[in-house]
Amino acid sequence: MDQLIPLVRKYLITEGVPCGRHCKDPVRFVPLHEGEKGLVGAYVCPEDFVSRVVYFSDNPNPQWFEEYLSRQAGSERIRGRDIRFGTRHGWELGKDAEENVRNVAPEGIKQYYWTFYPKTDQDKKFGTFLCFKEKGGCGKIFTKSMEEKNRLCQECSK
Repeated sequence: MDQLIPLVRKYLITEGVPCGRHCKDPVRFVPLHEGEKGLVGAYVCPEDFVSRVVYFSDNPNPQWFEEYLSRQAGSERIRGRDIRFGTRHGWELGKDAEENVRNVAPEGIKQYYWTFYPKTDQDKKFGTFLCFKEKGGCGKIFTKSMEEKNRLCQECSK
């Protein structure tokens, strides 16, 4: 894991791509968890909307990832069908990455990612947001009405 996270930071984290779920503004990657389980981070637009959460690990545990997200955003928001698995190989990341990734993760870098896919009009009325530490928040993701103007979670808004 010690060698994997620097590779992830160097080759897999992208910034500035459009939000895609909420607006067209550029997102930035915000780390949420880094430790023995791996690196978990959210792609967040300027309005604090979370368009995707990604979990990188050399031995990813999808149950841990789903439970981690559910503790923050609620089990009704985090559905197994919205969590996807992927493997990134060095050869797809460029010549410089190919050898580095092969040495650390010969079978590729494993990742799970979560994106909420609304199925109903009711689903579309709520969004997942980040309660930014820089704004006085706790640094966790949370669910709120899209109409709600408050940018902090309920706990931090008190």
